Amino acid sequence: MKKLLIGLSISLTLIGLSRCSASPESTEDSRIVYTAGSYNNGLRQIPCYWAGTVRTDLAGDGTHSATAMCVYVSGGTVYTSGHYGDGSKQIPCFWTGTTRTDLPGDGTHDSFAESIFVSAGTVYISGFYSNGSGYIPCYWAGTTRTDLPGDGEARSISVSGGTVYTAGFYAGVQKIIPCCWIGTTRTDLDSETNAYAYSIFVSGGTVYTAGYYYNGSAFMPCYWTGTARIDLAGEGMTLGYAYSIFVSGGTVYTAGYYYNGSRFIPCYWKGATRTDLAGNGDES
Repeated sequence: MKKLLIGLSISLTLIGLSRCSASPESTEDSRIVYTAGSYNNGLRQIPCYWAGTVRTDLAGDGTHSATAMCVYVSGGTVYTSGHYGDGSKQIPCFWTGTTRTDLPGDGTHDSFAESIFVSAGTVYISGFYSNGSGYIPCYWAGTTRTDLPGDGEARSISVSGGTVYTAGFYAGVQKIIPCCWIGTTRTDLDSETNAYAYSIFVSGGTVYTAGYYYNGSAFMPCYWTGTARIDLAGEGMTLGYAYSIFVSGGTVYTAGYYYNGSRFIPCYWKGATRTDLAGNGDES
């Protein structure tokens, strides 16, 4: 399965919504917004994270582009996941502060680290790697890789009660199937057509995932409670994507963006009620 690339994404860590899993037990100052990403220095992409508006650069190999995908703060330490190029392949990694730790793929082909979560002092990262014929979804506990069943991608990770939960998708016989893995046991999520799960959150023993599905003419945002899909809609939406999920007080919050026929608009949903956010979208 080819790696899915989306050119536009949204992360709302300010209100606890992120493709990265939020930390409900965190004692960090909630007024500080942490974000992860990369910037171009004129020669290559430099991975970094921002604490508020203060940027901290992270190191790849010093020669090739790299990117940071997700950030997590625990015990005052900033953890970031991502990947960097070495001239022949992408190498998954995470940074503890600015110290990089490489993660094992198959040693030959591209590998990618996506989401990061810290629990009981252990760093967990979801991702996937190529074995030359397809992509293998996986997660790392520290630097120990655990492969997950399916030809696909693990895009989000959370840990609850010592159990690792990941969300993503895999290639079925005739469609892309959204799923979550509890440990290494895969559960398919309800969708009649191609669909993708990009974020996961566990609350009260229930697994919530966010993503999008194909309705026959366009991709539309949704989330799943267990395996039941709840569609997210709103006036003027012609297509949309949900990339983040968070549950608080029994209310489900999701974040993403949608297309209104002329531009992309960032938004979040409280339940199924959409709130648009200020920002300049891409004009068609």
